[in-house]
Amino acid sequence: MSPPNDIPDDELERRVYGAIGEAIAPQPMPHGVQARLRSRIAALATSPPAGTATWRVGDDGWSSGMPGVAMKLLRRDPIAGTQEMLLRLGAGVQVPAHSHSKEEQIIILEGELMLGEHLLRQGDVHVAPPGSWHPVITVERSCLLLLRSEIPPQAG
Repeated sequence: MSPPNDIPDDELERRVYGAIGEAIAPQPMPHGVQARLRSRIAALATSPPAGTATWRVGDDGWSSGMPGVAMKLLRRDPIAGTQEMLLRLGAGVQVPAHSHSKEEQIIILEGELMLGEHLLRQGDVHVAPPGSWHPVITVERSCLLLLRSEIPPQAG
């Protein structure tokens, strides 16, 4: 039997591949094979390239410094006297006014906060040079930020 001549080649091809796809029933993967495959994929996903480090935002490794504040220390450089951390600031949190002896960098990852009368939104980067003074930080709704700051004297 020859194919009908009045059907364009691309339509005929679509029909043939569609019929083949419908005729092939998916086969479940044996449980042991599935578990080994998942394990290999997970190992690849959690291994950063050589010489680098990866921190996941997940639920582990967070601590609380004050009510409504969760911190996840990423890296500390005692020689430079700096640290990087993720901070989750809950609704209603106020961080007291403070100064900096080293440069501080903030990147707002989610939400927003008020730095005195200055609004910082998701995607904003704020840099405070050494010797600068921050007014009270206020959070109306929750906020997630990446903070690079000096190591506090008691944490050294």
